[in-house]
Amino acid sequence: MRQRKFITLSVMGILVFASFTHGQYFEQSSQSGIGIPYFDVVLHNQFDVELQGGIVLVMAQFIYDDITFVKSDSAGYDAELELLLAVYDTKDNVVLNRMINRKLNVKEYNLTNSRDEKLALKNSINLNNGDYSLLLRATDLTTKKVASRKINFTLPEYKDKAISMSGLAFMHGISFDSTGAIVDFTPTFGNNFTARDGEVFIYFDLYTKDTNTPVEIEYALFDKRNKKELDTLVIKQVDEHVTSHFFKLDKDQLDKNRYRLVVSVKQDKYKTKAEKDFSFFWTTVPGTIEDIDLALEQMNYIIQSDSLKKYRKASLEEKQAFFKRFWDERDPNPATAVNELMNEYFKRVNYANRNFSAFRQDGWLTDRGRILIKFGYPDDIERYPFEMGTRPYEIWRYYALRKTFLFEDRTGFGDYRLHHAYLDVEYN
Repeated sequence: MRQRKFITLSVMGILVFASFTHGQYFEQSSQSGIGIPYFDVVLHNQFDVELQGGIVLVMAQFIYDDITFVKSDSAGYDAELELLLAVYDTKDNVVLNRMINRKLNVKEYNLTNSRDEKLALKNSINLNNGDYSLLLRATDLTTKKVASRKINFTLPEYKDKAISMSGLAFMHGISFDSTGAIVDFTPTFGNNFTARDGEVFIYFDLYTKDTNTPVEIEYALFDKRNKKELDTLVIKQVDEHVTSHFFKLDKDQLDKNRYRLVVSVKQDKYKTKAEKDFSFFWTTVPGTIEDIDLALEQMNYIIQSDSLKKYRKASLEEKQAFFKRFWDERDPNPATAVNELMNEYFKRVNYANRNFSAFRQDGWLTDRGRILIKFGYPDDIERYPFEMGTRPYEIWRYYALRKTFLFEDRTGFGDYRLHHAYLDVEYN
């Protein structure tokens, strides 16, 4: 079998930074931490070097805390997982069934409840080009509890074009053998990074019908305001129809929250490109002075103003200690690894930022963002965007709380403000 050819590039370009956009809270899945073998999954399309259809690389990740460990007969603690992969075509015919078993042993008890230690399972599936669905079913063989995911995916035809790219995948911990082939790697799940140190590899496959003409590959990085912060151009000679490409990016050079990576390839008159967004988040306690300051400001709706004023001038360590103490005291279930109340609060902050940001104002600072963070998601929303003789408006109803709010778009550009007649409803 022909070997896949790998071309690696280390990108160490100088980045120019303007304003700061700090990290957000990383939301814990509601399915994690409840006693089932919950897992994240990523699919990545690859090109077959034999040009016989395509390949889908399936990568599943389990947190140790979601796996049941028992005392080992020899030493440490044992766990065993079974992962079923079943591929179906568009007529629900079974195309492939594959079972993966993995046994684990850890020496220390605290690792059995760790939310930092993870198990990654990887498997490549060769298929004809077309549309499919993938069923993944994980079984904890100790408890017999099950978690399932189903994902639709497409393996596109790439050989009918002069030049084609697969999607972009983030990986780390890559090791190569003496020929340059990959020995092992760890996938990055969700395109979210919780640490800014270390490095990450971006990987993609390239198909070129012409194997005599060099290709130009441009790597460009944009912030959320579409300002280009990295631009690197390389020229590579490809002597196979399918080649795999990697480049290394140092995360400690990136001090913004959100980025868009664009990889463009040109060969003679033919062009193609692929894009991928990625973000930085914090999990338990913000790790930088900028992130802790923002998190404390976002707690303005539930924190005493004198406490907030006091800790604005405190050191990073004092702010972190206060933040941790504040949420630990309000943890509804300290026995679980996740602080459900903190998770829900910052999930609402994230939702407000995603849906209500406008005019350079973060969504959590808007009237709709404030009401959602304080009272949760409304039971009913009535939207009136095109009523004759009135400005666009929305009515939010909270039946259990017996509260109704009316928001009016005063500018016509999505700048919804709480109507003055409903100001008292917020505090009564």
